Amino acid sequence: MSRFVTLLWILIAGAGALALYQIKHEVIAQERELARLNRAIVQEQESIHVLRAEWSLVNQPKRLQALAERHLDLQPMKPGQFGRVDAVPAQSPQVPTAQPRAIAQERR
Repeated sequence: MSRFVTLLWILIAGAGALALYQIKHEVIAQERELARLNRAIVQEQESIHVLRAEWSLVNQPKRLQALAERHLDLQPMKPGQFGRVDAVPAQSPQVPTAQPRAIAQERR
């Protein structure tokens, strides 16, 4: 009986050792994946920093003004270009509404 119990404990210890071995390798694989993801996050953050720097360089007001002067034919507004509020019509003209087909066919 004591040999059976000893053999049972040896089997339990072996199974435990195999389980620990499997868990250890899963943890190592998960740590590798975590390290890969952390490297990817760092690369993305560096890309974001570069893009923000480019965006701030591209959006400098002096640069935008020079581009607008070169490519757009904009002139400063003159006082005569402003209109009065009472010159705007109160209502828009009536636009005929489209009738659904069923109602239009009933009327025929």
